[in-house]
Amino acid sequence: MHWADNLVKDLEGKQLVSTGISPSGPIHVGNMREILTGDMIYKAALKKGLDSRFIYLCDDIDPLRKVYPFLDQTYSAYVGYPLSSIPAPDGGPSYSEYFLKPFLEALSKIDVNVEVIRTTGLYREGRFERSIRIVVEKREKIREILQDLSGREIEENWFPYNPRCRRCGRINSTVVTSFDLPLIHYRCSCGNEGSSDIRKDEGKMPWRVEWPAKWFELGVTIEPFGKDHGAAGGSYDTGKRIAEEVFGIKAPVPLIYERIFLKGVGVMHSSTGISIPASDMVNYAPPQILRFIIARTNPGRHINFDPGAGLLNLVDEFEKYQKAYDGLEEVKDDDYREVYEYSRIQGRESRSGISFRHLVTLVQIYTTPHDLLRIMKKSGYEGDKLDDEMAWEIQIARNWISKYAPDIVKFRVMPEDYRANLNQDEKDILREFVQQAINIKWTPEDIHNAVHEILKKRNVPPKEGFGSFYKAIIGKEQGPRLGYFLSNMDRNFVIKRLEYNISA
Repeated sequence: MHWADNLVKDLEGKQLVSTGISPSGPIHVGNMREILTGDMIYKAALKKGLDSRFIYLCDDIDPLRKVYPFLDQTYSAYVGYPLSSIPAPDGGPSYSEYFLKPFLEALSKIDVNVEVIRTTGLYREGRFERSIRIVVEKREKIREILQDLSGREIEENWFPYNPRCRRCGRINSTVVTSFDLPLIHYRCSCGNEGSSDIRKDEGKMPWRVEWPAKWFELGVTIEPFGKDHGAAGGSYDTGKRIAEEVFGIKAPVPLIYERIFLKGVGVMHSSTGISIPASDMVNYAPPQILRFIIARTNPGRHINFDPGAGLLNLVDEFEKYQKAYDGLEEVKDDDYREVYEYSRIQGRESRSGISFRHLVTLVQIYTTPHDLLRIMKKSGYEGDKLDDEMAWEIQIARNWISKYAPDIVKFRVMPEDYRANLNQDEKDILREFVQQAINIKWTPEDIHNAVHEILKKRNVPPKEGFGSFYKAIIGKEQGPRLGYFLSNMDRNFVIKRLEYNISA
């Protein structure tokens, strides 16, 4: 049983699946495990017939913690300010919206339909007033829970609410001196003394208190989160006890997921600059691939993400699942149907029958829409013109080649007057192929078999023998799969190019 179906199989009644990411910087591919795990749980609940909702809590009232590598030093003046109250890097009014907008646009491209709730709005609208009153009243109980689970003494001046200073604007530099609800009085390190109204966005609860307060106020029943929150004594353990012992509710069903690593670099994190923005990735890879990475991997296993050659192999694997779903191939995965269903993007299944790897080859041979359409029709494309969907797939292939494709994948067809440096054995291989070429059925399989037979007869290793063709046409010793590569070019063009190279 697929992991998402397994999570909801025993649940009954209304379900609210919640996810949350702080827009402190570019929301990256690593963050996508949170939102896509939640999306798949939500869809599993709907499939089971449960009345369900799916929300994304944008923690835009969180303070800016430091000047991150992607910010200039002018942001040192805003450390401690709520993200929603900081100017954006492009000069716009909201730092949090600057990073949230491209993320939401990326979600629309990968079939994630989620209700977005901004935490600043919850405070501003007074949604947390009840929770804040409860945690202030039961603050000693919360202190006891935090100390018990963390094993350390909580500071004497700790309070379950952090006022925002009216003078300096910071939310992390105040100390509560007294309270007379709905007002909480404070003293700030800037020297100011004032009061915050808990019915407005004039402060916030600490994270470990705010999280169960969200469960309480919104009615969250399921929440996926990273293993850092799920560690023993971590924020879920404290949140669970606060939920049960302070708010009197049952904590949401948890699903702890592992992290996504960027191959050869490490854990993706905006604060370190090690990341690929999710908004970028949907323009550099078929969008269903982001879903496929999450759908096919048990949440308890980490993912190594390789945007280069690894991504090309991943797309190949997804296309095998797609064919298996259509009854055209077999894959070694008992849950292949569910994996494909959770991966696909409704209305965007490729209708061309042209694989992404094939497309990567085609766009490097043909540059005009007219030529691409002509050769794609030979490969199964049925349209009389390149429709918007196909044009989008072509652009993704080109984007990926320009930014992430390894050198072995990239090539260009050399000019007509280019002559490769070939030895006599290589010329003999090409000569024999030219002699047969007019009678070969111009398909990938037949071309491959013809070349393979020539090499076998001459006792030449395939890699070495294929290299003579690549040298003559693209000036490299390696290239795309030879049968597909040659079949996508005009037979006469190939023959003339090879004849020119063996004539000297």
